[in-house]
Amino acid sequence: MGADWSLGVTFFVTLFSVLNPTHAVPLYLSMVGRPTPATNRRVASIAALTVLIALMVALLVGERLLAFFGITIWAFQVGGGVLILMMGMDMVRGQVSPAKTTAEETEEVAQWNSIAVVPLGVPILAGAGSLSTVIVFAHEADRWAEWVALVVGIVLNSALSYVFLVLSTRIYNWLGQTGVNVISRLMGMILIAMAVQFMADGLSGLFPALGNGSPPLFPP
Repeated sequence: MGADWSLGVTFFVTLFSVLNPTHAVPLYLSMVGRPTPATNRRVASIAALTVLIALMVALLVGERLLAFFGITIWAFQVGGGVLILMMGMDMVRGQVSPAKTTAEETEEVAQWNSIAVVPLGVPILAGAGSLSTVIVFAHEADRWAEWVALVVGIVLNSALSYVFLVLSTRIYNWLGQTGVNVISRLMGMILIAMAVQFMADGLSGLFPALGNGSPPLFPP
């Protein structure tokens, strides 16, 4: 049970850092302006549902898609680690990673009713880094309790995304841009550390001789 909780907690923290709903707050407000409370709740609920669906699909069929294309989980772990490392470095520098969204994707959105699914749900919140994180952790889940822990982590993160979007105006007024940047930088440091461990585990799987002196992220 301890290992199940360890996996679940690590997954929850990592996924929350990748989703980074705090940094999505100013992006969201810049796109929707000042919507009515009802509109705000509707957009937030659709975006959170989009995040939930995208991450659940990655959890259930992500590894099968890799197998279909002949990609090993170790190679994907290294690639995903590189992607997450880039996101973490961008967050530490106070930038929005292009792995989540691009300037063109943000600028082309003018109305609130066109952003709930794309680009707000995907890829601003649930981008390539989030999907990679889910697939990597899904590979580590061997027991039903661990799968339940991953599902709970996805549900909780989707719910938190909804809360952050609904309370976006209050959060931004309370934290300010400086507070948002500080939290994003802290999350970026977490991502950098996790990305290095992902790549180390992946390289150990691809080249077993490299793994003799380096403990895996989730020891047996």
